[in-house]
Amino acid sequence: MDNNGLSLFAILFLVFLGLSAALIIWMFVSLVHLGDERRQQIVGKACTLSFSGLVGYFLLRTLVFMLGDGKELLHPLITLMVAAYLFAFSLAWYKRKLGG
Repeated sequence: MDNNGLSLFAILFLVFLGLSAALIIWMFVSLVHLGDERRQQIVGKACTLSFSGLVGYFLLRTLVFMLGDGKELLHPLITLMVAAYLFAFSLAWYKRKLGG
């Protein structure tokens, strides 16, 4: 029973890492891809919203650093994953809202 729980956790973790890697690659590809004016507006608004969310994440991490032991650093992969998830959610939101 204990071994099954560990293997399920490992599978879920690998799925999460694979999804994160796919979202990071998709984020960079969608930023490079040029489109019409509506697509540029959608991507621009999604970039603005994800940048605002990333600034909030940095502020939260700074508060944790200042109030904690002072030994906790920002991990680049986690920061990139947060940026990719924020961009994906904001792009989906603006595509639905503006019709893309």
